Amino acid sequence: MSEIDIPSIKQRLWHRMRGDLTSLVPYFSDNDLLLCPTCFRRLGFEDFSVEHIIPKQALACDPPEARLAIPQNERSGLTLLCRRPLIIKNRKIPGNGCNSWKGKYYDPSIREFIQSDLNETIISTRHQISLFSVGYLALFREFGYQISLLTSGLLMRSQYFNPNSFVKNIPVTSQIILAGEKISNYSENERNYWSDPFKITVNENSAQIVMRNACFSMPLSRDPRKPLARSLLYVPPKYTFRPDLRTAFD
Repeated sequence: MSEIDIPSIKQRLWHRMRGDLTSLVPYFSDNDLLLCPTCFRRLGFEDFSVEHIIPKQALACDPPEARLAIPQNERSGLTLLCRRPLIIKNRKIPGNGCNSWKGKYYDPSIREFIQSDLNETIISTRHQISLFSVGYLALFREFGYQISLLTSGLLMRSQYFNPNSFVKNIPVTSQIILAGEKISNYSENERNYWSDPFKITVNENSAQIVMRNACFSMPLSRDPRKPLARSLLYVPPKYTFRPDLRTAFD
């Protein structure tokens, strides 16, 4: 029997994200481009790379039993982010696009947050914004481009490029982190703690995200669980969807 080529993780993510995007914005059916989930630039396949939402370095201290039982990709959650250099306010940013931006500004704080004893750690604004940015990527991973294309999506994408302070209109409830005792040892009864990186509960105007022993809130301008009316002329506002294609820099 001849060998069967199995698509790479990047290819599988690309095709899944392309299918989701074209279902919401049919314009993209006529090209071979994808919107980067964070900067929203229209880019081709080679301009993307696989990103671990919870950085690999943060998982290095997971107990050996968890590392053996659950693959790293499952413990971190995956998406695609661009690797083309960013240009913000006419200034070229060193590095590989949104992938490097996350690695520089957010991954170290996420690693510290996950690995530290929170009773002895001072939670900084950078920690809060790092979790907020990871929360946005978790929502994108779960619900796709409709999260990014909302008004609240533009707000969350704008925050991604402001690592030092919360931007205007971020709700106070999204600037709070609740944390409990972390689990240090692996057992099958607590497998979900390690295997499912994000537990998401959606309310009308927000989503609560549990990442291991931390819980925080993300703003939503529309409930992503509600169906979209794609062909009716007149529908209630809660079923309409008007994509916002502005980049985070507009």
